[in-house]
Amino acid sequence: MKILLVRPQPSSETIGLQHVMIVEPLDLEVLATIVEDKYTPVIVDLLIEKRDFIYFVNKEKPDVVCITGYITNIPKIIYYCIQTKNIDSRITTIVGGVHCEVCPDDFNYPSIDFRVVRNATTNFKPLLEFINGQGTFPSGVLRYGQNVTNINLPEFNFYFPITNRKYTKQYRNHYFYIFHNKVALIKTSFGCPFECKFCFCRKITCQLYFERDLESVFEELNTITEKEIYIVDDNFLVNRNRVNAFIQKVKNHNIKKNYLIYGRADFITNNPDVLKNFREVGLKTVIVGLESFKDSDLTRFNKDSNSEIQKRAIKILNELDIDCFATVIAAPDWSKLDFHNTKRQLKSLGIHYLNLQPLTPLPGTDIYVSDRELLFSRQDYEKWDLAHVVIKPTRMSVYQYYKEIMKLYFAITFQPKYLIQYFKKYPLFQLWIMLKGSFKIYCQYKKKLEEAYYA
Repeated sequence: MKILLVRPQPSSETIGLQHVMIVEPLDLEVLATIVEDKYTPVIVDLLIEKRDFIYFVNKEKPDVVCITGYITNIPKIIYYCIQTKNIDSRITTIVGGVHCEVCPDDFNYPSIDFRVVRNATTNFKPLLEFINGQGTFPSGVLRYGQNVTNINLPEFNFYFPITNRKYTKQYRNHYFYIFHNKVALIKTSFGCPFECKFCFCRKITCQLYFERDLESVFEELNTITEKEIYIVDDNFLVNRNRVNAFIQKVKNHNIKKNYLIYGRADFITNNPDVLKNFREVGLKTVIVGLESFKDSDLTRFNKDSNSEIQKRAIKILNELDIDCFATVIAAPDWSKLDFHNTKRQLKSLGIHYLNLQPLTPLPGTDIYVSDRELLFSRQDYEKWDLAHVVIKPTRMSVYQYYKEIMKLYFAITFQPKYLIQYFKKYPLFQLWIMLKGSFKIYCQYKKKLEEAYYA
């Protein structure tokens, strides 16, 4: 039985970070690894492919099509499933991914046969066996017409295989993250023990947190040929002892790689010695969720931090020569002064990699916003990309708000002194890719600005 595993193309309406980062579809690689002993998996990455979805269905003639994606991919995923059934109604369609796990009813469409909503690593293979007439229907899977209110879902478990990356061999030279070229992903933990209200990630695991055994992690790490490693844990800097054990194992295995991780400011502030040791074995970049320099924002986000901790953390990273990719959430009640103060703080801290996200009340999170406060419908899925302004600004027009976002991006990202450093630090082809990607995102924001102006 042939299984076609597909990563969908984004909508043209979605403001796309894929212009500055495309990483491997680790979820699909995991599924392919799980079933490879019995079935024939084929991965198609439509973020990279020039041909469309129909071409690959006709070419591969699969028995099963499985598609995963995010909230912004919902219309495209449904459309792909409709196309699949139009080509051959006997092909079974399966949908999964993080949004399907939290909000499976968004995929309750006749063209979608099954939705995997819990424990995909243990349920996917039994589901294929059931489709093949060789097993019972697995728990954690919904048929068309079922919803989460009329089924008893199992508890979460956390099985994760050592991933076989051969299924994306034809794409691997295209995967990058900002200035980390030819990057590979590895996941060492699931969920997050913190309870930030805006966070979607912890909802995927029902707010449970689980860590992989480091022996398994390093067995997998030793199979990865890429030098650039993106550890895609929701938060890698959780447990001091575990991070120290990871560092020691890197030394013991004599692994020479560079690492990009997510980490909280309070861990960095409380454990500068750990970051120093990590830097010595290859830590290059930490993505830090600063969110805001306003303590009132941090309190309402339930960030369990404060602006002084944020500032000390960035200073520590600067002293250790570790790049900081800062994420900041622009609240709907920000004024022009708030944007100005954020720019001043970011510049004073030497930050020049910025991901600025308008506060987005993703379904399933603890951020509640009434429909009348939204600028567009909750069914305009393509716009729920953490880049569109979703909530109506309260202290300026939508046009002015988009304008402030663009001004802040330009002021931080294109600081002349750092542009010179880029030319000294990175190859020209990487700079060209980033320049093209940044220009595409600028064009998308410019379009939003024009739409807001004429609205």
